[in-house]
Amino acid sequence: MRGLVLPFVVAVAAAVAAQEPASRPAPLTDAQKERFLLQAKVVSRRSAPHGLTGTERVTLALNGLEHEAHVQTIEEYDLKAEPIGSEIDLRDSWRYNVAAYRLDRLLGLGMVPVTVERRDELREASFTWWVDDFLMDEKTRLRKKAASPDPEAWEGQLDAVRVFDQLIENSGRNAAHLLIDEDWRVWMIEHSRAFKVSGKLKSPKRLGARCPRGLLAGLRALDKSTIERSMAGVLDTRQVDAVLARRDAIVRHFDERIAASGEAAVLYDLPARSEATATAR
Repeated sequence: MRGLVLPFVVAVAAAVAAQEPASRPAPLTDAQKERFLLQAKVVSRRSAPHGLTGTERVTLALNGLEHEAHVQTIEEYDLKAEPIGSEIDLRDSWRYNVAAYRLDRLLGLGMVPVTVERRDELREASFTWWVDDFLMDEKTRLRKKAASPDPEAWEGQLDAVRVFDQLIENSGRNAAHLLIDEDWRVWMIEHSRAFKVSGKLKSPKRLGARCPRGLLAGLRALDKSTIERSMAGVLDTRQVDAVLARRDAIVRHFDERIAASGEAAVLYDLPARSEATATAR
């Protein structure tokens, strides 16, 4: 009888464990996601949602792990117009998705999904990590009139989006390009029409009256040598200079707001996001 007890106990324990929900694996770091995106094999592909220009949704596999990514290969220059109006020096490039990710990390935001440059078959491309625990995009949220459980944190994230888009001169942002995960964190995707060479802010009024404290500090800390080192291969010198000129205009805007209304009325803290400062090349 004693010989039957241990197998019985083991069997019961196994049955109980099978009924309990499996613990979620630890999230990957930015560096781990980058390695996966660079090394994983494409095992399937289909058209991507969200109206992304020339983008596919691919499934990648490496060492037993599977995950999806946006793959964008577009490379067009000297276009004369776009839906929102006429543009001089309009460029549409996959490279700017990589640049947006790198700049986001230099600023400590962590709001652009991990993105790398690699070849897709015979084409150069950006590979962007598919957002985990995707809930909806901003277009869907607006249609459903869904509200974040933390309105203050939500508005802070939107403030950060507005500042970031002015910094990179992003003319392609729409509500479908803001993704929301199950923790109501906002993720910015699709930056292929950003990084114009004009140093002027396109829509300075969109900056608003408030800015996350950490973002303003990150803007102040940017310097040309750091950006040039980080953006090697994806931005040219004129684009780097334009980023810095727009940075200066943004900092002046909020310094003037602080002088007029006081720091407490302008700056505030956003909840920390993991891996926000990783992989600054």
